Amino acid sequence: MSIVWACCSSKRSDSILSKTVRTLERGGFIGTLFLTVPHEEVAVYIKALEEAPISIVVQGSPKGLVKQRQTVRNQWPPGQEIVFIDDDVTNIKVWNDGKLKPCLRLHELADACFSWASTHDSLLWGVYPICNALFMKPRMSLGNTYIVGALYGCINDPRLVEPEIDELEDYGRQLSEQAAGRTVIRFNWIGVETRYFKNAGGMQQARDPATRRAAVASMAEKYPGLVKAYDRKDGTPDLKFLKKPEYMEQWERVADSVTIVPGPSTDLSMAAILADSQHEPPFPFDQPSLLTDHTDPLYADPGGPDCIELHSAGGT
Repeated sequence: MSIVWACCSSKRSDSILSKTVRTLERGGFIGTLFLTVPHEEVAVYIKALEEAPISIVVQGSPKGLVKQRQTVRNQWPPGQEIVFIDDDVTNIKVWNDGKLKPCLRLHELADACFSWASTHDSLLWGVYPICNALFMKPRMSLGNTYIVGALYGCINDPRLVEPEIDELEDYGRQLSEQAAGRTVIRFNWIGVETRYFKNAGGMQQARDPATRRAAVASMAEKYPGLVKAYDRKDGTPDLKFLKKPEYMEQWERVADSVTIVPGPSTDLSMAAILADSQHEPPFPFDQPSLLTDHTDPLYADPGGPDCIELHSAGGT
């Protein structure tokens, strides 16, 4: 099955085109973005995206980020690979010898991440939560690591449970997987660029300090062996992992794996997949292509259930 790309949005019809949609276009995206918004906002988004440079299906859902994500997952069969991207992402970059470059081959990047994650039977993978070459490193984190909701990949498996509330939903998803004994993976050489909590619309509409503090306390109580509550320097309540993650670095051949992962001795803007991968190899292994080099995209439109026409609505 081809990878599904999905986005959940609310009150950002005036900015999603200049942010996430343009980011996908720059990344060589040629599939269909399945955009899920509250039922009452479907018409507004369809109008705003009439000139979108990529194929977009706008569909309705009950309001709320968790409910919208679940709506997406309900449309696809078990085993489907899904990439969720936020509606205010301005760039996706990869670390290359201490420098960051925009990824121009997003389909290949996602395929590489899913292929690598499959070697650990992981249902959830993520990226570094910001784009900063000083902190990003050519390695992967396994286990005790934050999987930010701005950009992540998941297997549509019934065992991967969606959180109950919107606040800290990304922490809730990750911690649930850890508590179940399954590995989560973060690719620290991939970064996402967005203004957390500062763009109008989205979850900011309903966010308040008391709600966040209650969510932090609830998570710390539910997963006492994994995280603890603390306050950042600015007073914002947050969660901290009690243990460091396991790291994998350099171009290492994972045991019983089909994937090569990046390290400091090689150009880190590329991710090469061996030809015997469970996925179709995104490019010839003997001539690995740079993810920061723009080429003709190699993936066809994945299509999807009950999604026939461009910008078709899922009900109002």
